Amino acid sequence: MDNNGYIERVQYMYNLHVRPERELRNNFSEISKLNQQWDAVVLTNRGKGTHILLSFDEFTEYEEYRHNRYLMQKIKETKEDIDTRLRSHEDVWQALSEKYDV
Repeated sequence: MDNNGYIERVQYMYNLHVRPERELRNNFSEISKLNQQWDAVVLTNRGKGTHILLSFDEFTEYEEYRHNRYLMQKIKETKEDIDTRLRSHEDVWQALSEKYDV
């Protein structure tokens, strides 16, 4: 899958810097400094994105976002489940009377 177009689109949304993967080996200190200046550094191999380096703070924020999103989805599912299982008093008696011919 070609992700060059994706990287270009994401660069508009985030403060990204793109560097070749080999520079991580050759210039780690420079990449580390870039990672402090930018939201993230995208590492590429032959022009295709392979890795994203985030600062620890950015990673923590991202994980917190994912966790909150997961919790909101579970709350929504639980609420939908409760809404489908809750019945009024009259509905319960109606269902029982139909089931047992009372």
